[in-house]
Amino acid sequence: MSLQKLILGTHIPGDASDRRKVILGAYLICIYIGIGLFFAIVNLFNVEGDSTTLFIGFAISIGCLYLLRKGFVNTAVIIHLLRANIMAFYISLVDTDPLQTGSYLYFLPSSLGALAIFGYRERWMGIGFSVFSFVLFSIAIFNPSRFHPSDAHFYLVVTFMIVLIIGVLIVIFFDRLVMITEKSILAKNEELIKTNRELDRFVYSASHDLRAPLRSLLGLIEVTQRTTNPEELEQCYALMKDRVHNMDDFIKEIIDFSRNARQAIKKEKVVILGLIRQTVDDLKFAEGMEQVYVRLDVPAEYHLTTDIARLRVVLHNLIGNAFKYCDPQKESQEIAIRVAAQADVTCIEIEDNGVGIAPEHQDKIFDMFYRASEQSNGSGLGLYIVRETLARLNGSIQLKSVLGQGSTFTL
Repeated sequence: MSLQKLILGTHIPGDASDRRKVILGAYLICIYIGIGLFFAIVNLFNVEGDSTTLFIGFAISIGCLYLLRKGFVNTAVIIHLLRANIMAFYISLVDTDPLQTGSYLYFLPSSLGALAIFGYRERWMGIGFSVFSFVLFSIAIFNPSRFHPSDAHFYLVVTFMIVLIIGVLIVIFFDRLVMITEKSILAKNEELIKTNRELDRFVYSASHDLRAPLRSLLGLIEVTQRTTNPEELEQCYALMKDRVHNMDDFIKEIIDFSRNARQAIKKEKVVILGLIRQTVDDLKFAEGMEQVYVRLDVPAEYHLTTDIARLRVVLHNLIGNAFKYCDPQKESQEIAIRVAAQADVTCIEIEDNGVGIAPEHQDKIFDMFYRASEQSNGSGLGLYIVRETLARLNGSIQLKSVLGQGSTFTL
């Protein structure tokens, strides 16, 4: 059985960074336990040995190993690094001749061990403990009467400090290589977890949203086969057409989702007013939308460089929602679209006086397949695609909405 399995068991929870910290922490603690046992044996032949300090350090190491095995990883590692530094400091102070015994050397594993144990996400903890070791070492060695080039103590201190600095730089250099790899792995793991979670939801919801209109079409076909009434047939054909349009819209959203996830960014210069007008024209002539007034506050020559296809998808979804969720009970139904430059950022605001969104839905509307309104006959993919597309464009989106008064989306 390996030392790792003997100390930690067969399963080490967490990701690669957590496992590294657990394994390195366990090895460091075991090294100090071995040192304690070695000096316990040495003290059998040395009546002047400090058995009390040795016993305290040994007990703390055993306790830290127990905490590590129970899963209190950070607690165990921090306590043991404190124990190692403080005891090295204490021994350096009480040692009658540290120049001969080399007790200062115990600051080396304390400093380098901290850098090695803490990974990319907790690198400041490792740096902090290294600085802590260096400060304690500096205090312990400070002796003005002996700190002179004619004293051997001076050369020991200078040599130790040089070796410590070189060691820290070497560990930092190699750890940076590990951190770069670790950072990449962590990012890929998070992306994979997100993708798997969304894939599960996508398969479930997509199958439902694709099958529902198909089942409805089958039902309508059966109705048309059993009737010769022209009015009933016309109504069935209209409903069939509506179901086909729903399926077509959903398939378009799936295509937008796939393209955003897989295609590279293609930046081009675009006059934003022209793109917004084109999008509005595509939407405002839909049935029932003629009464909605669109007010544009967009500088005529204002342009930006971005992925035009992706921006068109974002605008189509948001402006389309503003039309779709207008409030027919209001005398005046309006959409206001504003564009302004703020430093190096383009701010696009789409405001409507429609039905609005209830507070309990506002933090969920950008989730995949989430529907916030009973009026919604869409797939629930639109706003999710907007958020993900903007993320690819280094953009963001905020919502302000009052139920019954309207909504404002700010890009």
